Formats: sequence, C-alpha cells, structure tokens
Amino acid sequence: MAIDKWKDDEFLDQIRKGGDDLADEAVTRLHSEHGIEAVNRIFQNLRGDHQPLPDDAPAPFVDFMEATAEVPGGLDVERLERGVEVLRTHAIPAAVVLLASSLPSGYSAPCLSRVLTVSNNLGTHPYRRLMGVLQMVVNVSSMPPTDGDGRAHLTARKLRLLHSGIRLIVPRYRPEYREKYGVPCNHEDMLGTIMGFSLLVINGLKRLEIGLTDEQAEDFYYVWRIFIQMMGIHPTGEPMNAEYVPESVAEASAFYESYSRRHYVTAAENPDGVFLSRVNLAMMRSLIPGKLRRACFGGIPRLAMEEILGVEGMRRVGIEPARNHALQRRIFFTLLRWLQRLEGSLGEHFIGQAGALLFQKLINVSRGGEVEFIVPEDLEMVQQQL
Repeated sequence: MAIDKWKDDEFLDQIRKGGDDLADEAVTRLHSEHGIEAVNRIFQNLRGDHQPLPDDAPAPFVDFMEATAEVPGGLDVERLERGVEVLRTHAIPAAVVLLASSLPSGYSAPCLSRVLTVSNNLGTHPYRRLMGVLQMVVNVSSMPPTDGDGRAHLTARKLRLLHSGIRLIVPRYRPEYREKYGVPCNHEDMLGTIMGFSLLVINGLKRLEIGLTDEQAEDFYYVWRIFIQMMGIHPTGEPMNAEYVPESVAEASAFYESYSRRHYVTAAENPDGVFLSRVNLAMMRSLIPGKLRRACFGGIPRLAMEEILGVEGMRRVGIEPARNHALQRRIFFTLLRWLQRLEGSLGEHFIGQAGALLFQKLINVSRGGEVEFIVPEDLEMVQQQL
C-alpha cells in the first residue's frame, strides 16, 4: 500500500502544491524590514559547520532558525553513521555517478531545468556550481544530526531560504512557469532532486558493480530520508510528519518512476535541459588533465554517462552515446573497481578516510577552499530584482 501511494497522481499533485511557508515568510520579512543587503549578509555569514548566528542577525532570520531547529525524532544514530560510511568508502565512484547520471537525470525535467537556467549560473560558472553540488553532498553526509547545529541541518535550512529567494525571482524571469509547472521548488520537485543525490547514486553504484549491498543502500538512503524531513517537505504545519517522505529504497524507486513518467520529456521539448547537460559534460571533460584528454581519454565522461545514465537517458538530454571506445571503457571501469578492491586490502577505515579526502579534494581544486554552495550567483540576482 505504501508503494502504491507513490504511484498515485492525485497524491503527487497534492504534494506538488506545497512550498515552504516558514522560509517564504522569513525572506519576505528580512527584505521588508532590513533590505536585501541584510539577506545577503546573513547568507554569507552562516557557512560551514557549527557557525554561530552573527550578533546582528535580524529577528526574522533568528525566528526562522529557532522555528526549524528541531531535528526529526527517533533518529537511529548508528544507522546514520553506517549510511555516512557508504559515501566515505565509495567516494570516487559516487562522485562519478553524481556528475554522469544524477545531474543530467534532473535536467531531463523542464520543471527543474527552467529554474536552473534563470541565472545562467551553470553556463557562466559551471565548475563552481557543479562542485557546489558535491559540497552539498559532503555537508549532508556529515550526519548524524543529533542536534540543530549540525552541518547537514544548517545546509537544509539555508537551502530552504535559498529556494524561497528563487520563488521570488522565477515569476519575473519565467512568467509562464507557475501556470505550466506549479509552485517553483515545490515538494515534488525537491523530492525528485534529492532522489538524484540518494536513489540515483545507489542505482549508479550498483550498475558499476562495485559491491554495494542492499543493506548499505538502505543505510545510505536513510541519511537522505532524514534530510528530506529537514528540508521542510511535510504537510503544512506538521514538521515531524513523514507522510511526504519515501521510507525505503523501494518506495523511493516507486516515487522516482512516477516522477520520471510525469516530468521527463524529449530533448526537443527541453532546450534548457540539453544546455545544462552539455555544460555538465564539458565540465567533466575539463577535469581530465590536458595530456590525458588529448590522448583519447577525453571520451571517458561520455562513456561514464552511457554506462550509468544509459543511452535513452543521454538522448533525452541531447547527448549521443560514445562510439568505438572499448579500450577506454575497460580502463575506466577497471580502475573504479580496482579502487573498491583496494578497500578490502587496506582496511575500511583507511580507504574511507582516503575516499573522503579525495572527494573533498575534487571540490577544492582551483577553489582554494570549501565551495560555498549556498551562496551562488542566484542570490545576487535576487538582490538586483527585489
């Protein structure tokens, strides 16, 4: 019965109407009482883990943070820790899956791609934006969130405020959006997005055949299930109600199948998604050192997409599959699987720490430090238009 709920269009239409009243009220109050400079200053000062509120934080911001400080009850901390360990011990292939499958899968839905192209942030700053996605995954995977000050919980609340800012600017830049797609950054679209960082990572790791067990998959998904609740995806006024949260990998799969059916379209119907996917592919190619890229390894990102996203998924976002690259495919996937076998010989703790460091190193390349995912150019556009 629970799985059937996620196949029910009437139920999904219901959650599609949901926004985030608390965040919208906070951003509206911040702007009306203190101006947009105060909004931006708050976003800039609240960063990273265990950052205290600034001394001059405006009341609307303090009220929002206090109103959303409670974490979901009944947390299984040991399970959260096991879920975090899944990312630590599969960090490199997980990053590949995120870039080669999770992101272009989301771009297949114009209700998402139309919002993501509002600021052209991916077109002008693709590395910053895409590495920011990985930074967000690192933040969420710093669970367990035993209190309201953990990095994952702070990330969720900052994202809620950012999405509220997006809801303010979308009507100006996409006046047709609400009539075609409903509330920007609604509950269904947020669920669909988070599935890209959880369910699709699980599916991708299994397609790569690197030893992810069903138990590990459920533990990894549990981390994101708690994050969904922190993101305010619940019936209005019931923050502890998990009715809008798929409980297991099976329920998440049922939801995402419905989401794909309801919102995926062809490349011809989704030029924004095609643009975003091509930028993403170019960015992945740029991560390969120049000599290797010129020595025929530049096709590896396309191969990764073909293996994980699939030919149909690639064509849905306007990217043709690779051709005649059997050697590169064999080298690439042999390397990924070799790294996973290394885990067994060196020990889980060692490879877990190494994987986490490499994941963060990928994010930090050419940045000189942690990417501030929550303060992208979107907020600058909010400032210009409010």
